[in-house]
Amino acid sequence: MKPPNRLQRSLIRQYIYFFVTLALIAAASLYILNAQILNYFMDISGQIKAEDTALGTPTAVLDVASDQHELVFYRMALQTLLLFLALFAITVYAFGRWTASRLTTPLRSITDGIRNIARGHYHQRLNFQASYELAQIQEDFNDMAERLERMEKENRELAESKQRMLIDISHDLKTPMTTIKGYIEAMEVGLVDSEERRRQILRMISDKASLMSELIDGIFELSKLDSPDYPFAVEASDLTEFMREIAAEYYEVFEEKKFLFQYDIPDRVIIVPFNATWLYRAVSNILSNAIQYNPPGTTVGLKLATRGNGVEIHVSDDGIGIPDVMKETIFDAFVRGDQARKSDGGTGLGLAIAKQVVEKHGGNITLTTNGQTKFILFLPDDL
Repeated sequence: MKPPNRLQRSLIRQYIYFFVTLALIAAASLYILNAQILNYFMDISGQIKAEDTALGTPTAVLDVASDQHELVFYRMALQTLLLFLALFAITVYAFGRWTASRLTTPLRSITDGIRNIARGHYHQRLNFQASYELAQIQEDFNDMAERLERMEKENRELAESKQRMLIDISHDLKTPMTTIKGYIEAMEVGLVDSEERRRQILRMISDKASLMSELIDGIFELSKLDSPDYPFAVEASDLTEFMREIAAEYYEVFEEKKFLFQYDIPDRVIIVPFNATWLYRAVSNILSNAIQYNPPGTTVGLKLATRGNGVEIHVSDDGIGIPDVMKETIFDAFVRGDQARKSDGGTGLGLAIAKQVVEKHGGNITLTTNGQTKFILFLPDDL
């Protein structure tokens, strides 16, 4: 069903009011003219009776009187016409201003707004009072301007992020490559004079090469998750069994590193659609960060809980914590908990990958730091 055109109705009403007003002005003007004529001739009739000149009045005098009456009539008609034109001008001006306030002014504002958008001034907003259709245009225009402004900000931040990412990638690849190159040159010129030292250098070269391989793999994985065309298959499975396997795998790792590992996983079956490979990567990234950035003796917790229309995976620790300055960027690529660009640290991609994985599941990941560092991964039970 076609919605009613309220602007059209408003304009029709205005034109009706305009013509009715003109008709009233014309009627009033004719009434005034008629009243003046009647009053004039009533006065003349009274004068004629008083002077009793009906029989003895010469023809020339009657002609002069007739000419005088005609001039008076034209003068009254002219006065009435001038009054009509004055009232007509006032009416046209009033209705013109009214129409401008209801139509012309909003259209001018919309035109200026479109011109500002074309120039890239997305912060401009429309603000006028008008009928329904124009008010709806104003609302839609302001929503569009707000979206464009937000997109411009996001594009600017994305460009800055890409630039920063390229710098970080260059640094993280160049540093271990420089180290590897230096060790190889030292071995080539014979600066390594013992087998033990040679084994140490080869081990360090292997570690640097592994770090570079891990960085490249992380970049590749993050690029796959960023692609909207990348197939991300999920399967409804028991999430509790999945979490028990992760806990069992990391239990010995935490024991070896002198960490206290606590887990809270329900005994009942919880069926949730998820991608086991990618979800394992997300949870293991956070657990690995807890090991890497905290000292021995830290308590690390892993918890699975149901919440409303989904489940939550809690990964917490009471270690050194995360600085407040990093909370807003902690899930960005190449951000590390120690805020340093160390070649022997992680890739800085773990939390970025975890965030992308959770969002691919239709969920979200949050960070809380009230007394302990806690990452909460929410997964909906119906993707």
